[in-house]
Amino acid sequence: MGCRMGGGPTGQGRSTSLQARTEVLVLCLVLQVAAAIPHVPRENQGGAEGDAGRMWTTSADGEAMVETPLTWARMDTAADLNLVFSLEEKLQEIAGFGGAFTEASALNYWGLEKEERERVMGLYFSKEGNRYNMGRIPINSCDFSPSSYSFDDNDGEPDILLKHFDTKADIDVKNGMIPMIGDAMATIKASGGDEMLLFGSPWSPPSWMKANNHSMVGSDLPCLAEGMSQVWANFILLWVKAYEGRGLPIWGVTAQNEPGFVDNDEWEACSFTAEQQADFIRDYLGPTLNRTGTKIIAFDDDKTALKEWSDAVLGDEGAARYVWGMGLHWYFGDQTDSMRYVRDTYPSARMLATEGCTCVYDQKDYNDSWSRAYRYAHDAINDLNTGVVGWVDWNLVLDISGPGGTGGPNHANNTCFAHIHVAQNKTLVIHRSYYTMGHLSRFLPRGSRVVQHSLIKGPVQGVEGVVAALPDGGVAAVVGNSDRDPLSEAKTVRFREASWLDAVVFGVPPQSVA
Repeated sequence: MGCRMGGGPTGQGRSTSLQARTEVLVLCLVLQVAAAIPHVPRENQGGAEGDAGRMWTTSADGEAMVETPLTWARMDTAADLNLVFSLEEKLQEIAGFGGAFTEASALNYWGLEKEERERVMGLYFSKEGNRYNMGRIPINSCDFSPSSYSFDDNDGEPDILLKHFDTKADIDVKNGMIPMIGDAMATIKASGGDEMLLFGSPWSPPSWMKANNHSMVGSDLPCLAEGMSQVWANFILLWVKAYEGRGLPIWGVTAQNEPGFVDNDEWEACSFTAEQQADFIRDYLGPTLNRTGTKIIAFDDDKTALKEWSDAVLGDEGAARYVWGMGLHWYFGDQTDSMRYVRDTYPSARMLATEGCTCVYDQKDYNDSWSRAYRYAHDAINDLNTGVVGWVDWNLVLDISGPGGTGGPNHANNTCFAHIHVAQNKTLVIHRSYYTMGHLSRFLPRGSRVVQHSLIKGPVQGVEGVVAALPDGGVAAVVGNSDRDPLSEAKTVRFREASWLDAVVFGVPPQSVA
């Protein structure tokens, strides 16, 4: 759910691939609270009168982003749960939300007619859409490419001085990635949105740089051949400069996509231990990028190993001085304790969710449109409550070439879901996950501050939420109810700041985000 003061964005229509079986609500509320007044306006203190803001709802078998007004209620109004927050206890600042400009996304995007391409841009990047303001870019190819490539293949021959590097990024112009990013940035600019924060993620160096001349697919451990660490750091620097030469400023890079996935022999990879990554950042990547101002994001892997990698990288003072934060993937559970550990042990380091999606291998656990949609809301709510500053989805646009509606192209047959797919007739299929993600990205803008809150549930289970103070002085809440029992009743939530004499009371039906 997402809510905001004043008028909100309009819905984008029903999903054409909806499979959820019971009603689901996604609702968003934002209260009208002046920035300098951390309590109910004086005329409403104890009076339970007046407009409190707006709420947007999305249901699985109804319309999306339906707007309704909210009003103040007396403190003694009956409710099943209390959601109490404190504007005096502001936590991390939200950097933004976004998705990945993979080669697969670009190929699908440019296969559309102009009108549909403009619709994709509006859905993701305009103020009437999901207001994305972050973008992840693979450095060289990844599995969501038709085939492997790098910026300096050089026919497999060593090029230590990188004389054959594609300094103009022509390869990512020809495959459509750079023009697609250009369209996104133009859409943001035209609608008055935030600056786009672009960051790169390397999957693999060219084979001549890898130990045993390993192909780009898969990796030995260690990944890099002896003497190649500085060459690889120089390669990443040249990639940053190549994109900037195309008018695309690079805000940051991750040190390596999924460096701990050492058994991967299906797609591009470069394996490191946690200690090896600390060495690489401290001695090579950090000093090389330091003079450019490019942020370095360590880890960029599943949260299961976050504690170990944080201790190795952030616990190394030489490496930590170059690290902006840790990148997180979502594939094996919440890992809340690990995120709390990093937040509390390394408070100067940020955490950014850099990838998440549902793919063929976990489709059995998320086997309908709503379960996949709620997965986004649940993970983002949990992440934001545990110190994460932003959430970046995986592919922006996929086809429908894989089992169960998953798509690519993906040269490893690791097909996945995206929020938007392209059907064979070149029309868009918009999944419900687009809206659940939108309740976060639309209503928790950059500069918002997550605030401390307590959700007093009593016997009620399955309800979760996040609260943020907005840059304009409003307050937004995103609340989810994971109860999938169609016989369950809606739960009412009494929502208030700790010092308020009145509250806002709203309902959260089973299988809903509010």
